[in-house]
Amino acid sequence: MVGLPGTVASRTLLAEVRGGQVGAVILFSANIASRSQVKALIGSLQAAAKAGRNPPLLIAVDQEGGEVKRFAGGPPYLGPPQMAATGKVSSARTQGVLTGRYLAGLGVNMDLAPVADVPTTPNAFIWQEHRAFSFNPATVAGFSTAFAQGLQSAGVAATAKHFPGLGTATLNTDYGFAVLHPSAAQRAAALTPYRSLIPSGVDAVLVALAAFPAYDPSGVPAALSSRIIGGLLRGQLHFAGVTITDGLGAPTGHDEITAGVLAARAGADILLYTDGAVGELSALTRAVHSGRISMSSALAAYQRIVALKRRVG
Repeated sequence: MVGLPGTVASRTLLAEVRGGQVGAVILFSANIASRSQVKALIGSLQAAAKAGRNPPLLIAVDQEGGEVKRFAGGPPYLGPPQMAATGKVSSARTQGVLTGRYLAGLGVNMDLAPVADVPTTPNAFIWQEHRAFSFNPATVAGFSTAFAQGLQSAGVAATAKHFPGLGTATLNTDYGFAVLHPSAAQRAAALTPYRSLIPSGVDAVLVALAAFPAYDPSGVPAALSSRIIGGLLRGQLHFAGVTITDGLGAPTGHDEITAGVLAARAGADILLYTDGAVGELSALTRAVHSGRISMSSALAAYQRIVALKRRVG
């Protein structure tokens, strides 16, 4: 999944899409000028995929509500804390439905939401940015699941994030590498929303770039950890959907291309880049040919992604 500069797809990006080298695109505020412009942009990208006889692209945005809302004038019209403040889980489903219909009408088929983090302190960045539903794990579980179901009912993929939970982080992991040491009780609380979201059929889970030594003593970021993706998320929580990394341009201790290979090796299906990810595909190809990434795991990731595209395409 790559980002792009400006409001029009470049010839290079369209050629990569047509050639099957890019399978997903993420849009940010800088890519959005008007409704007609966004529809034209997405139309050009999907036409390139079709011309290359490739599956449709996943077109993603962060449309959470609160401070993270790429379509500023669109839904959700309540931020996560405001939804929870109503005391009605149905309000989150309604906001999810409205958001899904709005995005689908533009051609966006994947929302990197809901936020399923459970903040443990008012200083947690996820709470400071008005992105978390509540300090109560059961409340987060109920409202995040309802929002996800609303999105999915409108044909838009829902993505729970940031696994296994950034509720103890005071620094936004987009800007600095965090090593988090939640207590056993805090870890259990952080997983509570996923124990609701996963059985409900959430499409995707976005894995954080913080390190969690309690889960993986090596101290690698969660999105680069097979113990966290394969052992915890897929093994213990039985998640069978699509895994996606947080933006790999953020600090991980590696350059973003190396981080992508390590994430794919750990079990991440979609590698998220806010830029064009120049060199990533060739690095992945070399890793498969050398055996660093097994062909079977690469094919399994591809099949999960294609299955998601079929559901939302």
